[in-house]
This record gives sequence, structure tokens and C-alpha cells, in this order.
Amino acid sequence: MCARSFAQSPIRGEARRLTCWYGPIAVLRKPCEGLMQTGFMRIELATSPGSPERPNEDWVSVALPASGQGGTVVALDGVTPPSGDAGCVHGVPWFTARLGGSLVELSGSRRDLTLREVLAEAIRRTADAHRDTCDLSHVRTPQATVVLARWGGPEQEVEYLVLSDSTLLLQSPDGSVSAVLDDRLDRLPREALRTHASADALRNSEGGFFTAAADPAVAVRA
Repeated sequence: MCARSFAQSPIRGEARRLTCWYGPIAVLRKPCEGLMQTGFMRIELATSPGSPERPNEDWVSVALPASGQGGTVVALDGVTPPSGDAGCVHGVPWFTARLGGSLVELSGSRRDLTLREVLAEAIRRTADAHRDTCDLSHVRTPQATVVLARWGGPEQEVEYLVLSDSTLLLQSPDGSVSAVLDDRLDRLPREALRTHASADALRNSEGGFFTAAADPAVAVRA
């Protein structure tokens, strides 16, 4: 996607990959030739698998309306299960793509919903998509961490939500950066996570840590 604004400056060739410059359609003056800076927002997306032996289990996306007002960003870190049965015939990449797609759609189209309500509905939709074929009660059913942010609206507010151990960094107009964290996992004793069985006992349970899996009620933990 490329656009022009009143303050234009070419993007260097080496910076063009995985880069999107976006601005309101109203500022377009003539057809784009290459990529140009709009002065509004720069978006870069990149993911890579944690291991070359496994498919990429992460998912990231940005949605920007044609009006140029507001937007939403979603980042999911799929939880790699240990080898063995996880009760699901689909796997983590399928799950993160389904959940991520629902989060983008709902956060963009249902601004009447809070982000917790968006997350709960997205989890419900994803669970319904494989409820008939998979054991969603399995403790290792496909799951992911969640970072969700949405901006725009009459007050140009920024809303955000974080679940599990992914991090959202927010930069203020003065340049300072703050981190939004869900530190439940970090607060657990390391010895409690030494084995898969001990981690399973703490997964999505009171006193443990929470991920987006098959239970919409987890959204209140974000």
C-alpha cells in the first residue's frame, strides 16, 4: 500500500521490504510511483518460526480502514506443545490464523465491543470451528498469547489488551516507551515449570497463567 501526503519523502530502497506507509485517501494527489512516506504511520510486520523444523505458529496483522481513521493491530504467539497428543487434529498454525482473523474482524467492525468482549467472541468462534472434531477440554489444545490494540474513534483513543507473556510497547509523544505486560508466568517459581506435567497443572488455572485457548471466559484475565 502506498500513499502521498503533503510532507513527502522517498523511502530508501533497502527499507521498502515489509514496510507500509499509510495516510487518508484525501491526501492522494496522483498515482503512486514506488513507496512514499505519508507522515502519518509506518507499519512493519515480520514473524519467523521459533525452530526451522516447525511451521510458523505465530500470527500478526494490521487493519486500517479506507477512511484513514483508526485501526487495529493483532499479534499472536502460538504456544508450541510438547510432542504427543494435544486433542486437536488441526494444530497451532491453524488455530492462530483462525483466532487472529476473528480478532482483526471484530476489533475493526464492532467498535461497540470492548477488547475483552472482542477476545471472548473470537475465542468462541474459533472453538466452534473445531468443537466437533477436537477435544477442546485437553489442557494442550491449541492456544496462544495475545496482544491486541485498537485506536481511533471520536476521541482518538488507544485501547490495548495483553494476555500471557507477549509484550506491547507504547511510545508517548515525548519519546518515552512503556511496556504493557501480563507477568503471571514470570511470577511463578521456575521449578513449577520444569516439566510439561507441572506446567500443564498451572495452565489456564487459578494461581497459574492464562492463554487464549478454547474458553472465552479467559478474556477477563487479560
